[in-house]
This record gives sequence, structure tokens and C-alpha cells, in this order.
Amino acid sequence: MKSVIKRVPRPSPALVIACAALAIALGGVSYAATVLPRNSVGPLQLKANSVNSSKVLNGSLVRADFRAGSIPRGAAGPPGPAGPAGPTGAAGAAGPAGPTNAGVSLAVKNLSDTADKTTSSTSYEDLASTTIDVPSGSTATLVATFSAESACYNAASGTCGVKITVDGNEMNPNAGNDYDFDYSATGKSASSHEGHALVRYQGNIAAGSHKVTIQYRVSNSSVKFRIDDWALSVVAYKQ
Repeated sequence: MKSVIKRVPRPSPALVIACAALAIALGGVSYAATVLPRNSVGPLQLKANSVNSSKVLNGSLVRADFRAGSIPRGAAGPPGPAGPAGPTGAAGAAGPAGPTNAGVSLAVKNLSDTADKTTSSTSYEDLASTTIDVPSGSTATLVATFSAESACYNAASGTCGVKITVDGNEMNPNAGNDYDFDYSATGKSASSHEGHALVRYQGNIAAGSHKVTIQYRVSNSSVKFRIDDWALSVVAYKQ
């Protein structure tokens, strides 16, 4: 009797190779999962984008792990305490010289009188004088202002003059007898008084005390010159 059992066909070489490859592949995954040593996987073994958020432990990364500029700047913190003062720097270069303050008032002297005085002298005589001090180290211009109530009378014609001197020298303009403060005419009397004034100056006055004098005269001895309610103001200006 013939056997009813068919003979099992012998596997082909291709089938044998395929089964071997499958076994090796499955065994390799298990080996990799159980046998790979620690820290043996690096950038060369990782595929691109294979590490994602789900595979990173929360709170495990620090700023150094991120590319520069990829983390937004946080809010500014409160200011810290002031640091200690630094050492004193070297002195800077000297600045340019400042203005000389020319024209600044250095000294003022005022003098006045309400008592009247009368002269018929044809030579200048003193009415009053004062002194003014220019500070040490300064040069000044003196400006003198004189005002008075005057009466020039008792002759049909004639003049009455006033001048101001500093240290005996007439102040500018140095007019001598050419300046008339008032004049005499027919009909004028001691009560024919009027207000008159003059201003004089002198530059390059050195430091120290200087005498300023008011002088008055008439052009001829028949003229009378009456001065009343007068005032003298002298100012020293820096130059």
C-alpha cells in the first residue's frame, strides 16, 4: 500500500535567507534595548528630529542648552544696590581765562550840601572834595557827576565856571577856563538860580586812595557865583 503522507518539500534557499534576516533583525532590537552601554548613543546614531518634547524631561534643560537668541528676554529685575565710589580721577586741564568784568563798579563815593556858597574869585577855588579808593590789583576809570543850583549875576556880562579834578589834575574833558557852568547878564540876581550839571571822567586810575575836588570861579571880579543844594557822585569802574 502506497503511503498517503506526502513528502514535505525542502525549503528554498531564498526562504532560508529571509527567515535568518528576520531573526537577526528582531534579535538586534532586543540587543540594542538591553545590551547597549550607557552614553554610547550620540549625534551620529540619532536620526534628525528623533528627539522631541515628549522625550525630554521637564525642567531638565538650562539656558546653555539653547541656541543664542532662541529664548526671549525676561522682565528686568529690580536695580541692585549702588556700588562703592570709584577713585578720584586725574585733574583736568585748566580752562580758558574768564572775562575781566570790565565796567564793574569797584567803589562809589557821594557828597552833598544844602548850604550856599558864593565866590568872586577869578582863580579856581575849592568848593568841596572827597576821596575814593581803588582796590588793590585793579585799574579804574573814575566818573564824577556834579549837579547844583547856581546863580551867576551882578554884571552885565560874564561867566561862572566849574571843574572837577582828581589828585590835582582836571578830569576829561580838560577844558580849563573854556567851560561855563552858568553866565551873568543884566537883570540877573542872587535869586536867579537854575539847576545845572556836568559829568567828567578819568581813566587809568591806579589802585589806592584818590582825591576828587570840585572847584569854581568867575570870569571877572565883578561877577558873583552862588552855588546851593549841590551833590557830587564819584564811581570807580574796573577797566
